[in-house]
Amino acid sequence: MITLSPAMSRTAAVGLLAAVVGFLVLGVAVPYLSHIAALRQDIEAEREALGRFAAVANLKASSAEVQLAGAAAAESEAYLKGDTEALKTSALQAMLSELAQSLGVRVRSTRNLPVREKDDLRFIGVRMQFNTEIDQLRALLHGIEVAKPFLLVEGLQVQPVTFYGREKEQGGSLEIRLDIYGAMARKKG
Repeated sequence: MITLSPAMSRTAAVGLLAAVVGFLVLGVAVPYLSHIAALRQDIEAEREALGRFAAVANLKASSAEVQLAGAAAAESEAYLKGDTEALKTSALQAMLSELAQSLGVRVRSTRNLPVREKDDLRFIGVRMQFNTEIDQLRALLHGIEVAKPFLLVEGLQVQPVTFYGREKEQGGSLEIRLDIYGAMARKKG
């Protein structure tokens, strides 16, 4: 066996002790601290979930207020007016025709589109076909965008009129097909 001087022996002992302490820190303390950090993250996530559940509970508690707000929305200017679906569709067609006429656009044809449903809303649609100039089309789309009840442009097809000289007869140099929807509240029950 090798004999070490007392100073060297102490240095080796201190080094061995430091190595054992280092292995203990790496083997025990680091995993323990990382586990505590993971638990803190879990606790924070649970607190956030608790906050969301409390918010949902508050919403359910105020369901009467929500129903009143829904009734007020149904009576607001956001929805198409009329007693029946046919009257609402007719009102939508009339409103769009008046808007087009006020801009000098002559509508060639209108037809009803299939009714669509989403959540508690029904959407009534109309397809319009007409010829116009680009400035009139822009003004018509702006009029639709700012209209009340709110209207949604679901489809727009623009094609140039291909025959020279015919745009004066047809009313414009662009042939337009425009699909527009308006919302009505779905009757519950």
